[in-house]
Amino acid sequence: MKTQSTFNISQASLAVLAALAAAPAWAEQEASGADDFPIERIVITGRLQRTASEVTEERRESPQVADLMGADQIARTGDSDAAAALRRVTGLTLKDGKFIYVRGLGERYSSTSLNGAQVPSPDPTRSVIPLDMFPAAIIQSLSVQKSASPDTPATFGGGHVDIRTKSIPADTFFKVSVGGQYNSLHSNDRLTYSGGSDDWQGKDDGTRAMPQSISDAFNTYGGVSVTDIFRVTGDADQSIAINRQLAQDMNRDMTVQAKDSSPGFRGSLAFGDSFDLDAGSDYILGFVGAGYYKQQTENYEQEEYELVNKEGELNASSIAKGTDDIVQWSAMWNMGLELTEDHKLETFSTYLRDTSDDVRVSIDETLDTISEDQALQRYAIDYEERTLISNQIRGQHYFPALWDLEASWQYTDARAERDAPNELNYKYSVVQNDDGSFASRSMARRSDAAVYRYSRLDDDTENYGFELALPIELGESVLRLSGGYEYFERARTSYSTRLSFDASRYQSENLTGEFGQVFGDDNLFNPDNGFALLDTTSETDDYIAAQMNDAAFFGFDWNFDEVFRITGGVRYEDFRQLVLPLTQEGQVSDEGGRNAITDYATSEDDWFPSLAATWTLNDEMQLRLAYSMTLVRPDLREVAPVRFQDPVTGFDMIGNADLQSSDIQNLDLRWEWYLESGSNLSVGGFYKRFDAPIESVQVVTEQDTLLTFQNAEDGWIYGIETEFFQRLGVFNEGSEILDGLFVAGNLTLSDSEIKITPSGNIDPTNTARRMTGHSEYVANLQLSFDSPGSMHSATLVYNVFGERIAYAGTGGLDDVYEQPFHSLDFTYSFYPTDSLSAKLKVKNLLGEESEYEQENHRVFWKNAGSEYTLTFAYQY
Repeated sequence: MKTQSTFNISQASLAVLAALAAAPAWAEQEASGADDFPIERIVITGRLQRTASEVTEERRESPQVADLMGADQIARTGDSDAAAALRRVTGLTLKDGKFIYVRGLGERYSSTSLNGAQVPSPDPTRSVIPLDMFPAAIIQSLSVQKSASPDTPATFGGGHVDIRTKSIPADTFFKVSVGGQYNSLHSNDRLTYSGGSDDWQGKDDGTRAMPQSISDAFNTYGGVSVTDIFRVTGDADQSIAINRQLAQDMNRDMTVQAKDSSPGFRGSLAFGDSFDLDAGSDYILGFVGAGYYKQQTENYEQEEYELVNKEGELNASSIAKGTDDIVQWSAMWNMGLELTEDHKLETFSTYLRDTSDDVRVSIDETLDTISEDQALQRYAIDYEERTLISNQIRGQHYFPALWDLEASWQYTDARAERDAPNELNYKYSVVQNDDGSFASRSMARRSDAAVYRYSRLDDDTENYGFELALPIELGESVLRLSGGYEYFERARTSYSTRLSFDASRYQSENLTGEFGQVFGDDNLFNPDNGFALLDTTSETDDYIAAQMNDAAFFGFDWNFDEVFRITGGVRYEDFRQLVLPLTQEGQVSDEGGRNAITDYATSEDDWFPSLAATWTLNDEMQLRLAYSMTLVRPDLREVAPVRFQDPVTGFDMIGNADLQSSDIQNLDLRWEWYLESGSNLSVGGFYKRFDAPIESVQVVTEQDTLLTFQNAEDGWIYGIETEFFQRLGVFNEGSEILDGLFVAGNLTLSDSEIKITPSGNIDPTNTARRMTGHSEYVANLQLSFDSPGSMHSATLVYNVFGERIAYAGTGGLDDVYEQPFHSLDFTYSFYPTDSLSAKLKVKNLLGEESEYEQENHRVFWKNAGSEYTLTFAYQY
């Protein structure tokens, strides 16, 4: 990149400790690793329905309110990744195909772990991991814990998601699958560019990267502009020549082209085995490996509008067509060693890479262009590689000679990267005919006619912990005491460079033609065009950050003769954080009047109690009650005074260094009924009270829409949840058809409210409203059939969420609401033999489109089409 900070990662971490020695403590908390003890789960299996009763029993025995999806259920619905699968869970909805909302709360109120350990996010705009990075092929189960416990992170809002990769098998297995994908929008032309998305590896070969000559120029001249170079050379002509030579070194073969769309491809491989190390011994070694690959093209159509007033008059509009070429790689290697039944060691290694090459062409209009009967044709190329590497080792031990003492421990080292070596936007001024054709088209005569952005984020985390547990018999009851310690550390660096092609002095005749022609060598060095390469990097583009969190917890689990069970405890967390915005020279910025490192540091510690009770009413029914105190901390991006673009809304956002943590009080009540037939029903209620909840709000500016973050005064959310699983065969015993049918579903009804006060240039229209991202209802319904003999299997799944606030309105305009999305998916599986299978999945059968409304006018619309996938698998 252009600069390298005078701080490195280790220095940043040390700076946290030094800065926080003098910093005041206030209330907040962060997540650290978690153990892998069983929590309450829900599973609805399709083929081989008997596994449902096993998981149902585990759910009954769990002390917490939680849900789970196993590999069988994920296979049943045909969901390709963790994000898509989790929207089937009670009260969960999906945002932008990546992020999960639990009980109608935004992704900030959920936390994620991998095999019980916290790992970093490769998305710089979110603290949570984009769950679409985890393919179903490597997932053993997904658990969602909805009530807090002492051994879970205190940063607990809506729930905690733990992604568990495949475990050590009991027997030898091998499975391979291949498949194809087709989208209803494949009839549209696929947008691409030379050297672009035809790379099946999803790895940049260096053609997109910023040239070394530009990095050298920053080191030599302190910048790339003519002025920067002239300060060193003292020769104007030479400075201009050097400036244009730097532009010549940049990748300008970026003309967007239209090609035929091709079907997608996907494939997976998994294998594993376990064996005795010595005949007759209790030493068992096992392993499991898996790999997954996907390449597909996703065409889409999109519209965006910005209102001036309630009547629907427009300030700006954008109508676009685009293509996102996606390549995903994943690999997993897990090993386990059992040293008798009392000791077990496991290792987990996970590699994920997700490459997106998004090309979009839009017609943009503003009040200025409309008055001149013109528009802008905007081309946007956004290429990024997201990578996550995680390595973990953990152990579980049982010591009968020490009063049945139990011990568990884990260590995890993980690294996330986001590399965007070439994001390009360029614009044409166009005049359209009535039929949509162009009467004229030429490169915009602007200083930012083309803008290149090179950015990279590296996020390293380390966490470890242990837990000890001791059972004590007290008459007819058993009391289990536990305690432990967890440590989490994060170090992040984020750098970005923006360079612009200045075409404001170009001769008119040289502005026509495609991108590679307008900025070809002849035009770059034509003195009549006055071309210049500009450095338009913002003073708030770069930052480094570090977090440290020490946590200790104590818990108890008291079981009274299998009738009453009380669990609870307390967790203590000592959290420290430092976020340093950097200037282009790599020095600490004085943004907001902060002049010392300590001005950017925060430190807080607090105690977080939790208590849960279970009353077994009879052999089939039980009642749960849980209460806890938790909190949610602002993300690093939200407190960094750094400007960035939100990938969901496309709006520019900037952090607020004055954000505080949100304290939360949680209350859960649930009744559960388990029938001997395997059917079950549960009804529950929940209530959460927030102190200073964090909301995204619009800043009043005279330029483009800008969002920031602000603490509201307070808020609350409450609701009811119900879910069921019913085998239809119980209504007509002996009927093979009905015995293969089952129906499952869940429904969440809830309401919320926050109160937010206008402050400075933040003037929300509604000072009392629902929480951002909250849906008043979420529903799932699943109808499945397994044929006699289990040769055929089919599932129809419906999901819908109620309208939710995308972002708050300002200037008298109402809030922007995302409209309900009715998702209907169908999966059919054919098993001609025990080893062979074929699966057909149809996603979005109804052809639903995403839509946002403001004042009953459409302000955002996206059509992603319907998707068809067909896979063939062989296993033994």
